Amino acid sequence: MGTKLKTLLPLLLLALLSLSTLCTTSQAKEDPKLKECRRQCSQRPRQQREQCEQWCWEQHQQREQEGECERERGQEGNCRKAEKHLEQCRRQCEETQYGGQRQQCKQQCQKRYEEEKQRSRGQEGERGREQERGTGSDRDPQERIRQCKKECREQHGERQARWQCEQQCEERERGREHGRRDLNPRRWEEEEEGEERGGENPYVFKREHFKHKLRTEHGNVRVLTNFAKRSKLLLGIANYRVVLIELNPRTFVLPNHWDADDICYVVKGRGTVTVLKKEEKQSHSIRQGDILKVDAGSVVYVINSDSRDKLIIAKLVNPVSTPGKFETFFGAGGENPESFYRGFSDEVLEAAFNTERDRIERVFGKQRRGPIVQASEEQIRSMTRETSEGGQHWPFGEGGRFGESRGPFNILRKRPTYSNQYGQLHEADANDYRPLGELDVKINLANISSGSMEAPTYNSRSTMIAVVVGGRGRVEIVCPHLGKQSETGTGRSRGRYGDNKDDDDDDDDESGQHGQKGQRYRTIRANLSPGTVFVVPAGHPFAEIASRDENIQIMCFNVPAEKNERIFLAGRNNVMSKMEREAKELAFDASAREVDELFNSQREQAFMPGPESRRSPRGGGRRESHGFIASVLEAAAGM
Repeated sequence: MGTKLKTLLPLLLLALLSLSTLCTTSQAKEDPKLKECRRQCSQRPRQQREQCEQWCWEQHQQREQEGECERERGQEGNCRKAEKHLEQCRRQCEETQYGGQRQQCKQQCQKRYEEEKQRSRGQEGERGREQERGTGSDRDPQERIRQCKKECREQHGERQARWQCEQQCEERERGREHGRRDLNPRRWEEEEEGEERGGENPYVFKREHFKHKLRTEHGNVRVLTNFAKRSKLLLGIANYRVVLIELNPRTFVLPNHWDADDICYVVKGRGTVTVLKKEEKQSHSIRQGDILKVDAGSVVYVINSDSRDKLIIAKLVNPVSTPGKFETFFGAGGENPESFYRGFSDEVLEAAFNTERDRIERVFGKQRRGPIVQASEEQIRSMTRETSEGGQHWPFGEGGRFGESRGPFNILRKRPTYSNQYGQLHEADANDYRPLGELDVKINLANISSGSMEAPTYNSRSTMIAVVVGGRGRVEIVCPHLGKQSETGTGRSRGRYGDNKDDDDDDDDESGQHGQKGQRYRTIRANLSPGTVFVVPAGHPFAEIASRDENIQIMCFNVPAEKNERIFLAGRNNVMSKMEREAKELAFDASAREVDELFNSQREQAFMPGPESRRSPRGGGRRESHGFIASVLEAAAGM
């Protein structure tokens, strides 16, 4: 009996396994879309076949989940929101992860999707279970992070996977603070709607408005959200993207190319940029203040050669393929990052390289460390041996304005356009670095001393995309568009930046009921810190103010640059002082003497003492002239 049981047991297990497979297969056969998808996968190269079939199965599961949502009456809305979040999560995995890590990322998305559905069925019960497990929202945030990182160490043996898991722990906690990861579907919907409208301030972008395009433990590449998605007021610069690259000491970014032209500005550190174009190779040493243009399609790799400091680069990116979107293409690599060579069929690669498939697999199957890796001191020394120095001017040396530098141009080596004890303004255009003219971009760098400010000003034609590269302060931007929306009642309620059909009507009556109100403005005020990005459209008056305790450095991309003029509204070179006596009296409805006293009282140019230094110790002082000054500034903004 025992012998017969031993003989029948394996057969019984095999029968059960076959029955399970048959059930799964029969369910899959019921979906003709899955069957057709798999048929198409069978016609693809073998390297792509497995990934294709996995995608087919995911689509099949998604369709089943959608059917389940439809069957769950009374919860369709929550289910659809959960699906939307699942789709967004999977898309982010596609954009930021590679190889096996991409699949792990998608599995985490699926897990969160199931959790959200469970919460929608019984949020109270789930909240009680969270408290029992000790993971509720009343728990200390640092304790949640510690617990999450502990689970990462237990679940992931590989160092890279463990590090990425720990990073996700911190991101989830930051998201919890901002309400972005709250699984309450209504809260998610409100956050998404707020992001579409641009919130209270469509012109200022903080760290949370960036998304990672590439990331490892050795550095990251972050991309600012599309300007047009933030607000339709920024449609004029919708095709530009801002990118920040941050590399740890002694790191190497694998060779890649973008389908975009870009202008690079070195914010901090030093390193090497190598550019490969056709049969030409150029390697340049870069340092703080360097400007370098990289053409679309150029193969580029970057080295942070410093052993202590990070290398930080700000980029203005101009996509050439899809407006407002660009992609990164890795030729070098393997599984992580995935090399685009692996997308070709075996027979094409064998013919292209004139070699056997095994040798190709050995080269394109090893890299799993990610797009940014650490390099040894010897490797860095060897790669940086033949580099040209940045910041050179040709052919006339320092200050030459008629030649073209083969390497980067250093804006800090050029004499400031304006300079005094309160600040300096450095500017670079096509006369200094010819490639800037190819993209019609001008770059300026303002260094404002602590407690000082740059005079109120505006650009005649350029939209200014500013990046705070050091220090702290604040900015004030005077905007007529938001003032109009507030005047028509669309201010703080809804449709602030997109729903009012009259917002763009050039024939709007701005004169008021009796021709007395005139144009109205709203002032955007924002605190500034390193990494903050803000935008000032052409014609909009603005002022930049440094904090009382430290200088602030602001680097700006100005587009388009051609024929743009910087118009100062205060200081020795202010535009209002150029008017005739009669024009001043008619414009301000005041005597020309009063107007001249106001506009000529500030003898500094471009930079001057800030608000803090103008405050009287006893508080009173100049209040009686406040009404007149306000009317003057309003008139200046309306010209």
